[in-house]
Amino acid sequence: ARFRTTLATAQIALSMALLVAAGLFTRSLTNVMRVDLGLNAENVVTFGVSPGLSGYTPERTLQLLERIETDLAALPGAAGVTSARVPLLGGSDWGNRVRVEGFDAGPDTDTGSRFNEVGPGYIQTLGMTLLSGREFTTADALSTSKVAIVNEVFAKKFNLGQDAVGKHMGANEGQALDIEIVGLVKNAQYSSVKDEIPPLFFRPYKQDDKIADMHFYVRTATDPARFLTNIPKAIAAIDPNLPVEDLRTLPQQVRENVFLDRFISVMAAAFAVLATI
Repeated sequence: ARFRTTLATAQIALSMALLVAAGLFTRSLTNVMRVDLGLNAENVVTFGVSPGLSGYTPERTLQLLERIETDLAALPGAAGVTSARVPLLGGSDWGNRVRVEGFDAGPDTDTGSRFNEVGPGYIQTLGMTLLSGREFTTADALSTSKVAIVNEVFAKKFNLGQDAVGKHMGANEGQALDIEIVGLVKNAQYSSVKDEIPPLFFRPYKQDDKIADMHFYVRTATDPARFLTNIPKAIAAIDPNLPVEDLRTLPQQVRENVFLDRFISVMAAAFAVLATI
């Protein structure tokens, strides 16, 4: 009887511990899903293309991307179109060391920053907040002056404050300060929903002559789930041999970014209920 009582007590204690752990995991997941992303993910669909893998040269790729942007904007229900080399909230990062006007960097100073190459209207289409300066436009091309947009973390790290617009930077540590900062954007989650927002600068993808792939974002005025069916048709009309990659809505991308948290929460709850039963 004493052994049975001890065993039952241990089982109840273990079940309670599992229930508490499951509750904490669930609460953590709820907090993650309530994080202010700094952008508006609703009614946005996204997909990628990799013309470089289909034999396109960089020159043909730029022409193709412009054609895709034009055709997507013409689709019924499309309220905005933009693009990016690094997919938003996809767990990917590009980064390097930079030079910034007025920032004295010593040999041990951290001058690293994330960067992305994006299309015109990126900030407006994704519902981000431009604090000062301007967005990229179709006029920002290879033949024009190099420009960049930076986020608040970048401005703070390199002591630019709210006066970032008009300053110059170099995209690599030893590069000349030949890039003009034309915009300052409010912080937004970048590669992960949970991670701390990194210092980040954006460049127009049209000022890169080695483009091989791109991710597109379309803000819709209609049901995004229905709009998804228009994407493969639009790309097939341009090039039937060009695959459409990672076609989904942006809220789906957000949920996939926290998949591990959701999986752990569900498993913890399942084991806790099983142990209690």
